[in-house]
Amino acid sequence: MSEKDKQIIQQLKQSLLHLDEALNLSIEMLEEDAKNKQTITAVWEEFLSTFFGRVKSKGNASSVNLSKLVPLPKLARFFKF
Repeated sequence: MSEKDKQIIQQLKQSLLHLDEALNLSIEMLEEDAKNKQTITAVWEEFLSTFFGRVKSKGNASSVNLSKLVPLPKLARFFKF
């Protein structure tokens, strides 16, 4: 494993820690008061839109299609209710 591989893994692990905290706080706010749903929804929509927008724009700028790294069917399975 290269040094860059290790750096990527470390950065993603740190990102997951931050996301876990944001998820926990979001759940806590929703459990405290259902009126928080609109705010929490807007925050997560903005975050996810920004994230996927950055994946797309960075991919376009570098000619590397980062969104193809994980096939859509693999992501879709997390959104089946």
